[in-house]
Amino acid sequence: MDFRHFRTFVIAAEELHLGRTAERLGIAQPAVTQQIKALEASLEFKVFRRVRRGIELTEAGAVFLEHAKIALDNASTAVLAGRRASRGELGKLCVAYAHSAMLEPELPALLKRFSLARPDVELELIGIGVQEQLSALGEERIDVAFLRSPAGVAPATIRITPFSHTPLDAVLPRDHPACAATEGSALSLRELARERLVIVDDPAGIGIGHRALELCREAGFEPRRVLRVADSASVVALAAAGLGFGLVPRNLARYAADGAVFKSLDMANCFTEIVIATRAFDRSASTREFLRLAAGGAEGGSA
Repeated sequence: MDFRHFRTFVIAAEELHLGRTAERLGIAQPAVTQQIKALEASLEFKVFRRVRRGIELTEAGAVFLEHAKIALDNASTAVLAGRRASRGELGKLCVAYAHSAMLEPELPALLKRFSLARPDVELELIGIGVQEQLSALGEERIDVAFLRSPAGVAPATIRITPFSHTPLDAVLPRDHPACAATEGSALSLRELARERLVIVDDPAGIGIGHRALELCREAGFEPRRVLRVADSASVVALAAAGLGFGLVPRNLARYAADGAVFKSLDMANCFTEIVIATRAFDRSASTREFLRLAAGGAEGGSA
């Protein structure tokens, strides 16, 4: 059915006069008559009957009028909702993140900006590992991923965008000799060459666990013993307990367990980067707006 016929019918039901209906619609009266006839043909019942002063609703027409008004209202609502969704103002955005990324100030700040800019877009947040994030992107189970670099070799269908970076510090137990020896100065990573390294159990070549191993090699040693754990918070907790040292984002110091000491390192490139991964050909307006806000925040942030 043509919704134009619905609108013509509703106006005709209000005016009960074909001439006045034509005036309101800005069309010729014969066109009004044709539209009503076409509507009646599709409905297979009469909606009007002619009377001396114009037209009146049939019993079936009176019942149909109430439903026609609802249908027109719903159609208008649907059009407006579709237009808002096309502008990224409605819908849902699923964001996945490495657990430690949420402890950096930039990501929560971005999520807040997006929520304020698009209050009717539902945000779904999922904390998962790097490999699972990339798989979920490819399978369209998530829209945006925040990864700790290095992210490995991403498929051509995935676009990687820098977001923020923060220094990596060594985390040690408070009674570690290096804490007193280097008080007020940066620590040489080589001083920890004989100790156990506690790292996040990321896949080979991926994430902050791999970055920690890279830095040890750049400092001239291969860790003799490595203890792998689920996340950076566990690295800090175990280092505080004296089970080894870790290399973690400096911002984690505010959440550090009692007994943990964060020491800056004397290496120029000792940092970790958070990158944003999206599908390269994602045309979603919500995703585009999210990336726009991320780029704006990064310009004024630490990226």
